Amino acid sequence: MRTKLISILSALICACLLCIGVSAEELPVQTDIPEIAPKEETPVLLIDNMNVYENMQQSYAQGYEPMIVGEEAIIVLPLCCTHENRPESLRLSVRLEPDSPFIVKNYEQTVPLALHTDTSGIEHTVYLAEVRLAMYMDRVNGCYPVQLQVAEFDTFTVYVNITDGIDPNAEEPAPPPETAPPEEPVILMPKILVQGVSGGDIQAGETAELHVILKNTSRTESLQNLTVTASASAPIQMKSAHTLYFEQIPANAEFETVFCCQTATDTAAGTYFLSLQFDYAYGKGMTGSGSGNAAMTVSQPVRMSFPQVLLPAEAVVSDRLELHIQAINLGVTAAQNVRAELKCDGLLPEKTAFLGSVSGGTSAECILNVQVSSKHGAEMYGETAGQLVFTYADESGREHTETQDFSLVLKSPFSERKAEPEQVSPKYWIWIMAGIFGGILLLTVYLMIRRRKRGQS
Repeated sequence: MRTKLISILSALICACLLCIGVSAEELPVQTDIPEIAPKEETPVLLIDNMNVYENMQQSYAQGYEPMIVGEEAIIVLPLCCTHENRPESLRLSVRLEPDSPFIVKNYEQTVPLALHTDTSGIEHTVYLAEVRLAMYMDRVNGCYPVQLQVAEFDTFTVYVNITDGIDPNAEEPAPPPETAPPEEPVILMPKILVQGVSGGDIQAGETAELHVILKNTSRTESLQNLTVTASASAPIQMKSAHTLYFEQIPANAEFETVFCCQTATDTAAGTYFLSLQFDYAYGKGMTGSGSGNAAMTVSQPVRMSFPQVLLPAEAVVSDRLELHIQAINLGVTAAQNVRAELKCDGLLPEKTAFLGSVSGGTSAECILNVQVSSKHGAEMYGETAGQLVFTYADESGREHTETQDFSLVLKSPFSERKAEPEQVSPKYWIWIMAGIFGGILLLTVYLMIRRRKRGQS
């Protein structure tokens, strides 16, 4: 009985639970999720794959391969960084494979950020690393990776292709006949680079000699029958021979070429380039060529004119003079800090006449007040001479001066005293008084006659 009661109660409780509705509350949407601050951008190093520098035969974009010179492999790695927080220098280390033909030693170096000139004579701000790996004499031909690790940055892998070693796939060569000549080594074509230019600062309208220093970069090959041909484009004109000839240039030697150039007077200020073409022979009948540029800087001269300042022929001590100072710019570039200074014994200017900056094709003027005084020394008065010194600066800050000479006579203030006015002669007063009394007398007579006529009537 009790069991049945428990079963009935359990069924009733389950039915009640099934009738009760279940609702789910919506969870609040979280809107205060903190934003994640973007990470600060770090500098990135990139290979300069467009330009060719010293000890490079081609750029990285053209498939750069390190040079093999004697028992060394020369690896050139130009790196650039456009980030504003780029470091002043990089620390470079070398990682070699266990089976590489390179002698293991410390190749670590510091590479500074500096200006380097490519084979075209153009300067670039890059980290130019050059690693010279010593190689074993019994090295085996092949392409070997070399990892260049830049501290705190990436690792760059450069492949060195060795072709002058032992061929691993070749069979034991038969001894060559005694009459066969020995195989000649491969000779790389020498390069000529522009090392420097002097005399490249030219003023518009002038003629100047351009001294270009060139270098044969080959350490083993000399150059024969070298010709250097220069060509210029407007507004630069060649005034000397376009082509220079050199019979022989030793290996790794520098030599100088001189070209005479002229610029037109209206040449705009700026940098211009003289194109150079090289043609030469080397080795045993092989020929080579190359090109380069020599930079020159053209500046416009400042041409100023100062009209003659007018001064009186004589001046009395204690007088004040007003001098009209004028400056005219006849050029196209502005003149800076234009001023005039008076230097004369007996004339005391209030200050230096300052006209400031005068643009090309304009003029400026001001007034200089001058106090006249006596001369120094025993002779206080008389003739004195002086100068007006005009000073101005060009765009480069170099100052120029022009002078105007003058003279005048200083006179004592007592020599200019005016005479006292003459007194009016007494005769004039007599005539004036006579005229006044005559008028009174005539008026009196007229009145008396008029009164008498009235009495008679």
